[in-house]
Amino acid sequence: MLVEPSQGKFMSKIIAIENEKIIVKLLSTGATLMSFYVKSLDTDIVLGFDDPEKYLANGNASMGKSVGRCANRIGNAKFILNGKEYHLLANNGPNCLHGGEVRFGDKEWDLKEHTITKAVFSYDSPDMESGFPGNLHVEASYEVIDNELIVTYTGLSDKDTIFNMTNHAYFNLDKSKTNILYHELKIPAYKINLNDENGMAMEKTIDVNGTPFDFRDFKQIGDAVSANGVVLNQYCKGIIDGIVATDGSDKRLIDNLDTNYIYENKIDKTLCVLKNSVLKLEIKSDLPGVQVYTGKTLDVDGRDGHYGAYAGIAMEPQFCPNAINYNDFMKPVLKANEKVSHTIKYIIDKV
Repeated sequence: MLVEPSQGKFMSKIIAIENEKIIVKLLSTGATLMSFYVKSLDTDIVLGFDDPEKYLANGNASMGKSVGRCANRIGNAKFILNGKEYHLLANNGPNCLHGGEVRFGDKEWDLKEHTITKAVFSYDSPDMESGFPGNLHVEASYEVIDNELIVTYTGLSDKDTIFNMTNHAYFNLDKSKTNILYHELKIPAYKINLNDENGMAMEKTIDVNGTPFDFRDFKQIGDAVSANGVVLNQYCKGIIDGIVATDGSDKRLIDNLDTNYIYENKIDKTLCVLKNSVLKLEIKSDLPGVQVYTGKTLDVDGRDGHYGAYAGIAMEPQFCPNAINYNDFMKPVLKANEKVSHTIKYIIDKV
């Protein structure tokens, strides 16, 4: 068990939890997942930084952070709740991304509990921080049990508000961390949201059958994602019925996934499975969807060297992006004085 104070400006703490199979390092800044080390393979499966200050630097790609109050995008940086319109700060084109300019991932969290196998962080977000209503108390719990890392986000507010927390870790199961294009990916979902020109998941959905977004069976990521692909998951590039490119050709390659896969239930279920030749990572959650991002725009120096395009894949369980403004999706509304928890399980096994 380790608590290591950093020497940086924000006096963040590095906390370790472990069991006989896993060592996990966490950072109090952002309740961040810094490291996920698999002992039997001498491999760290997440991207990250050794220097805590880098988690606050520009271009950190939300690496391993707990993002909120609302993960992903809220369209036009506004929403209506209980008949009142709330305006947020736009930080992604016209949209509010990962909570806006004031993000939970950049805040210093308190270490509430720490044992050999478990750490719990807390943060109190004041009423109208970033434009969101309610004094919100948030807890992020990390616990290792056997071959699992279990992350639980809990929220309690004195007003109705939005609560849509996730972890933004990037995974690469190889020791070399070159890229994830040779990893195989399985996503047992049959529907996705289409994206608009700003990367916003639209209310329009399609069945993945017959499209390059179909990962219901294991598929090598590089077989679907190619630097020569057409960006079919962006509306401005011409997604139409049948997934046909604007030149009329029927292309089956994309150059990146940044896509919300839809489950729309709150039962514990497998959202994604990632594997290479030696290790398999299964992600389970009671959240109703998962944003999968194959890291095309990564461009940052990390502890393994430079993280460039496709260096890691983010698989972020969450509510549908912009669900608060859509009619046909579960809304991430946290009712006043009602405590809500959502759990994400990262399960490792040898192949």
